[in-house]
Amino acid sequence: MQFKKIIIYLFVISIFLIGCGYKVKTTEYKTPAPSAEEEVKLDKNADIFMLGNRVYKTDIDWVNQLNLTKKNEIGEIESKYSISSDEPFKNKMATKLPTGSKIFSTNERKDVLIVQYKGIEKKYYALSEG
Repeated sequence: MQFKKIIIYLFVISIFLIGCGYKVKTTEYKTPAPSAEEEVKLDKNADIFMLGNRVYKTDIDWVNQLNLTKKNEIGEIESKYSISSDEPFKNKMATKLPTGSKIFSTNERKDVLIVQYKGIEKKYYALSEG
């Protein structure tokens, strides 16, 4: 009888050890962020700008709720994008922001920037990773 118990214990332990070593293979798919032109096609009223080949968008609820502080001025809007124009979306170009709007990095996050113009501040989230 003692021998049967030892065999059963060894069997249970071996099943447990085999189960612990089994890994499920998962595949992660990452879709690229939309380009500035694609974002405007998706939403003609999108308030976006491009800085350093990254597209930033505002009016995102969870981003607007963040408590962020300005760090350094890192650029300013140089031109406005027009849907009717054949001109491609370029660095420091915006759909809604006026030319001369100041762009600031934040102390708390690298994927959110603060833009200031005429006393107004808006938070913009990076739609793509840099």
